[in-house]
Order: sequence, then C-alpha cells, then structure tokens
Amino acid sequence: MRYLDGAQTEADVFFLSKFANVEKPYRHSMIGRGKQAIIVTFRKNDDLFSGNPAVLVEPPPLPLYDPHRDDTVGGIGPQRFDNPATWTPTLSPAVIAYNIARGMRHAGGWYYGGQNVEALRLPPSDWMAAANECDITAHGAQQYRAGIEIDVSAEPLDVLEQFRLACNGVFVEGGGVLKLAVGGPGAAVYAFTDADVIITKPQQLDPWPSLSDTHNTISASYPEPGDKWARKDAPEYAQDAAVAADGRSLAQSVTFAAVPWSEQVQHLQKTMIEDGRRMRVHTLVLPPPSRLLEAGDVIAWTSARNNYQDKAFQITTLTRLPGSLSQVTIKEIDPADYDPPSIVIPPTTGLLGRGTPPVQIMKGWTVEPASMADGNGVGRLAAIKVSCGAGIDGVTAVVVQVRVRDTGQMLFSGHTTAYEEPYSWLIGPLPSKTWVEARGRFISDLVRNQAWSDWLEVETPNVMEDLGVRLDTVGEDIRKRFEELQADLDRSIRRSSELAAALSLQGSVGLLDRQVLRQQSGEALAQIIEERLVRASEDEALAQTLELVGAEIVDVSASVVEERQARVTADEAIAQQTSAVTALLNENFAAGQVKFAATANQSGVNARFSVLLRAGTGSGYHESGLYLEIYTEGGVQRSRFAVNADQFVVLNNGQRPFLFEGGVLKLNASHIGTIVAGLLRGSSGKTRLDLDNDYLSVSD
Repeated sequence: MRYLDGAQTEADVFFLSKFANVEKPYRHSMIGRGKQAIIVTFRKNDDLFSGNPAVLVEPPPLPLYDPHRDDTVGGIGPQRFDNPATWTPTLSPAVIAYNIARGMRHAGGWYYGGQNVEALRLPPSDWMAAANECDITAHGAQQYRAGIEIDVSAEPLDVLEQFRLACNGVFVEGGGVLKLAVGGPGAAVYAFTDADVIITKPQQLDPWPSLSDTHNTISASYPEPGDKWARKDAPEYAQDAAVAADGRSLAQSVTFAAVPWSEQVQHLQKTMIEDGRRMRVHTLVLPPPSRLLEAGDVIAWTSARNNYQDKAFQITTLTRLPGSLSQVTIKEIDPADYDPPSIVIPPTTGLLGRGTPPVQIMKGWTVEPASMADGNGVGRLAAIKVSCGAGIDGVTAVVVQVRVRDTGQMLFSGHTTAYEEPYSWLIGPLPSKTWVEARGRFISDLVRNQAWSDWLEVETPNVMEDLGVRLDTVGEDIRKRFEELQADLDRSIRRSSELAAALSLQGSVGLLDRQVLRQQSGEALAQIIEERLVRASEDEALAQTLELVGAEIVDVSASVVEERQARVTADEAIAQQTSAVTALLNENFAAGQVKFAATANQSGVNARFSVLLRAGTGSGYHESGLYLEIYTEGGVQRSRFAVNADQFVVLNNGQRPFLFEGGVLKLNASHIGTIVAGLLRGSSGKTRLDLDNDYLSVSD
C-alpha cells in the first residue's frame, strides 16, 4: 500500500510499468496534482477468494490552525494563521469548529465555512479556553475528540452543531462575536440577591419544562471504528432516581456523527441527562452593574424567596434595556454534571483485519542480585543480573523492565540490550537492599508478537554496607567535586567579560532583555549590566538573569557577577544561583564564588551549597573552599560536607581543641567509646601498641 499526499509532480512509476501497454493505457500526464490517493496492490487466489477485495480507508486528521499553539495571540507555540505550514493535525472539536467558523482555505482560496471572518470576531482567549477543556485527560484519552468526513455541500451551521455536540459545548453569539464554552461551568462572575432584582420589571419562573422536553433516559448512536465505522448504538444511560420520580422512562435519542469513541459518547450521554434535569429557569431584570455580563456567563443568586444560597445559574439569553439594565434568562447548573461516568462499558465489535499472529514467549528467564562498579572502578553500586535462554533463532535483542516490588515504581521501563553471549546482563544502578521485580521479552526478526516473562523478584545487595566507602574512593569523589567548583569559578570570571562585551546571552533562543548603566572618563570605567532571558516551549521552560557590577582603571579592576537560573523540562527541574567576585591589580588577583544549586530528575534529587576562593600573584595561585551537598547514588540519598584548606580548625570559646593540618588530625582531648586502629604510639616513641599484630613494646 502506498499513499500519495497530493504533492506528487510525476505519474506513478508502478502504474506506468504495469499499465502502459494495455487497451486503456496509463499515461505520463496522469499525475493527479493536488489530489490524495492510496494505491493498494493485492495478490489474488481465485481458489481462496471470490470477488474483488473491499478497502476501507481512514485518513489522518487534517492539519488545522490551533490558536492555543500560537504565541502571538496568547498561546504557546509557533503556529500562525497565515502560514499553513505551521499547522498540525488535530482531533479537538473546539479547534476544528474555530477553523470552520473563521473559514477554511486551500492554496489561497476559500472553500468552506465562514468567509472574510476577522480574528477579533472569534476571541482567542475564549476559544483557547475551550480547546484546553477538550485537552483534559479522561479515561486515559483526550476528554473531547471529534472526527467526521465533511461534504463541502453540507451547511456549515449543521456541521458546527455536530462539533458542539462532541464537546457538550455552548455557542455564544452577540454583537457579531462568536464564542464557544466547553465543559463544566466556571466560577460565578456576578453575584446578586433578591434586593438587586428590578421588581418594577416583569419576572418569570419556569420550574418544570414541558413533558416533551423532560428526559430521564438517553440512547445514542455513533460511528464505531471497530465495525468499519458502521453506525452503532451506545449503552443506554438512565438516571434511576429521575425515572422513579417521573414514574416512567422518558427517553431521548441523540446521534453523535462526529464522535467515533464509545467512552466519550457515554460521557456525553451522562452530561446531557444530568444537565437536562436542572429544570429551574428564571427570567428577570438586573441592575446597571450587570451591564458587563454576557450570554454564557455564570452568576450566583442568593434568594430567601426561592430558598437559594449562592446558587449557580448560567445566562442563556441577555437583552440590554434602557438605563443600563439587563433582562436575562438564567438556568440552574451544577459542575458535577460534566464529570466523566464512573463506569464505562467497552464496545463489542467484530473481527476487523487479520487474526493475531503466534506469540513468542520468553525462555530461561532468571534474576539474581549483583553489584556494579562506580566511576572509580569500585563495585559499590547495587544491581541485578538477568539471564535468558541462549541460541534462539531470530532473536536480536532483549527488553528488560525493573520495578520496586512493594510500590510498583518503575525503575527501568524499557532497557534494550543486544542478544549475545553470555546471554546475561547487569541492570543498574538500583536502590540498595531493596526488593525489586524484573521481567523481559525478546525482539525477533522472525516473530513480531512477543510476550513478557513473569515478574521475578530479587533483593538487591547492601553494597554500601558490605564493601564500605574507602578513603581513597571518597577522596577521588571530593577531588572531582572541587574540580567542578573550579570550573564554575572560571566560568563566572569569563561571564564578567562576556557581559561587558554583550556576548553572554546574545543569540539565545527566547525573549532577551538587556539593560546597561555605564560611565567612562578617560581610562576609568564603571558599569552595571543586567540581562534577563525567558524561553518557553512545549517541552521546556527557562528563566535566567545575569548581572555585572564592574569598575576598572587600566590594569586594575573589580567585578561582581550574579547569575540565577530556573529551568524545567518534562523530566528534570534545575534551580541555581551563583555569586562571584574578582579583584585584579596588575598581576595580583583574588576571586571568590558562592553557589546554590538544586536538581530533581528521574535518577534522584541533588542539592549543593559551595564556596570557593582563589588568590595569587603572577602565574601561581592558591585555592580554598568547602561544599555541603545532598546527592543520590544508586537510588540512595546521602549527604556530605567537604573542606579544602591547608588548615581546618574548630574553635571552642577562643581555644583550638580541633586542628587538621598537613594530613594530621590534632585534638587536645577526646572521649571515644570505640576505637578501631592499627598502631598506637606514644609521643616519645618509646611505647608502641600494634593492634593489628597483637604486640606491645616498651623501650628506654
């Protein structure tokens, strides 16, 4: 099967090769410019199949303009109404209705819907709110979707009505402006009491609709994809309490021609019946403050006469009267009517397409505890070892999933590895000393349908307790941390020169604002520079500021650089703030940096506070610093405090009882419960206690 999207510029090569020399040949001029087509080729066996095969084609959704994907009208995204290349396929009934109302065009020419409708007549904020309501997730899918084949001879208003039904929406038209309200009513925008009602004007209460407009049961039909889009009846929905109150079933029948999803049809049925049972309708006149109201707005009424307390009503009609008065017809509403049904009955459909192919099961699946080496080559990370059967024809890879046994939290959702000897793989790092479950399935060139193995449980080893954290490993970790801090300080120093040269955030994608306060007299320069950057897309949001406070005269300079950044994606959040100072006098320099950083992602959470100082003369310099951090390692949260200094001192009332200097720890006094040591030696060197070899020696 091949699909031609209408952009073809030459006749189909296959047709030319097969049908060029027949009674009615296929010619090079048969291109079909601007026309879509599907070319399906069958191999037919008359002994097995009689007649011609039937083909049912379901085209993809049409690319349409979506206002809430256009950041020039208040949305988020690159779409533009005048550039169809930016449009994307959609199933949103609100978006489809917007395009029909505004007018659908192709190749610069109108072909359906509204004509010469200006954008201001379809307020973007209202239509974007409707589209957002359609996008809410219900029963694992978009709450309101729609799709229908439209004949261009169909009346656009009739087609719009089908899309309104698809989202239980309400069209509100007034003053040449068309809006669409979707879903449950929002909060009240106006509140009033009996005292506010204009009693000199007529009032009317219609508490009960006519019998023909009263319903307690609803049946619906819709096109079912599982039955080749044939019209199918949805499960009947009845409000039992209403049936009992009415004494009989009062049925209503609705056709959802644009809703081919059974679960959505059942949602719409529930809303239509429950909202239809809100029967109280009032007509009254409100005072001048109501002049800002519009049809479709929600208002709240407190009425002693009707026993209402902040009761919600929706304006169905509104008429302006002299004196800024408003005559309104209002109907009682309840947002709960729009909630999805608690039970959805799946449709029963026939077999469509071929039968299910054979299933390949996982063979030889085993799981056992293991450990992995960290970045320093030390096996201190918890892991598991999974294995499967060897030498299975056609298998090219193995997919592994790992989850926490007690909570079901997925640790590895789809780890894929090549199927090769020794047919065993380490999966990690994983949380230490935790019961996990693992399962696997094959990927094969011969069989397309593979089944997962059973979940097998195993407890990960307590590697941190079994192996310990050796001093050399800790030292290597800390050395790497301080190298990162040194790189941060170097970057902050570069930032000051980049800011001064307007190169720091220039060229970044997003909205950039740069403010400069600068004064220069001869070779003396003082300046304050601030840059602010924001960027938002469908999968990322970023806010960042840079500020430089600097002064310089020839080879003497001083600067302070402040940087703040907040960034989030779908699976990570980062927040950090850095303050750096530098002072330079000829070849003598001093610099310092204080940084806060916090990160949360799928592998864990990390937080760090660090201080780094650097000073020197000429080419030589000296550094000192410290950091305090909480980090995640092997799924386990740990904390650490590290100091880099020639001398580390703890004072107590001016005394110095704790001193670490030259690799030696010195204490004035200590009170220790348990000592694990190798060698104890007196300060004179005459007494030695070798604990490793159980030997004591005393000499003159």
